[in-house]
Amino acid sequence: MDYTGSMAIEQHHEQQRTEFPLHDLGDAFFAMTTIEGGDEHFFNGVHRHDFYELLWFTDTKAGESHYIDFNKYAIAPNQVFLLLPDQVHSMDQRDKRGLLMAISKDFFERLIGNDIFKLFRYSTNFSVTIPECKLSVLSTLADLIRLEYDGEKRAAILESYLRSWFLHCIELQKESGDPTPRDPRLQMLLESIESNYRRQRKADFYANELSLSAKRLNELTRESFGKTISQMINERLVLEAKREIGYLRKPIKEISYELGFSEPAYFTRFFGKQTGYAPEDFRRKIAALYEE
Repeated sequence: MDYTGSMAIEQHHEQQRTEFPLHDLGDAFFAMTTIEGGDEHFFNGVHRHDFYELLWFTDTKAGESHYIDFNKYAIAPNQVFLLLPDQVHSMDQRDKRGLLMAISKDFFERLIGNDIFKLFRYSTNFSVTIPECKLSVLSTLADLIRLEYDGEKRAAILESYLRSWFLHCIELQKESGDPTPRDPRLQMLLESIESNYRRQRKADFYANELSLSAKRLNELTRESFGKTISQMINERLVLEAKREIGYLRKPIKEISYELGFSEPAYFTRFFGKQTGYAPEDFRRKIAALYEE
């Protein structure tokens, strides 16, 4: 089903997630539409995706923005954002024009392969503004993607066009003077944090995985990310906590255990220290977004 009105959307099967829509590509590996022409059901309100979603804002009014993982991001003309699977998103569709591409996890990760970490810096979203000199080539590639998508939808051809499109964006990111870390050990660290942050929070665990001392690992993370390993793990925990609290019917107690806290009180103190909110207060803040 495509994203222009027939893309599947499902609620998570668990009762506590019924208020948090999950946008799903179904059996499709790719979908494409315009931001202004897409079904408003897939834009408005707080939601998440099980795929990679690319938003290319070609035109927007001054002062427009959207929310990714509860953080507000301003939108400028010819700005590109790439949302990762499971990120929480909300956006008012009005006064925005551009392209939207939805890409399944398997297809995207095959598409980018070993280049995937070039798209991201730790704890940030991929975003780049396309300069005037690059609009022609990226617009031409987008037209070719649209032509194939509207036609035969051949995976190999779409893969070729999409990979070219993303490689141009990677080059633009390099030119912006905001490079990703080149040390392969840091890429391994990011993967390890993603796999283990719920249960492993000590620097020694990650240092041992990389055959480094905890002191040397902290030196590397400070140099590349401006943070200690503990700060990086805590940020990942807080992000997941915010996402889970966004499931408005899910008990805070259950969330605390799922995130590896032995007692809900420990989780409440941790979340309050990191965010300035008690979990229930943050939940009320998120609930208010549904009412806007």
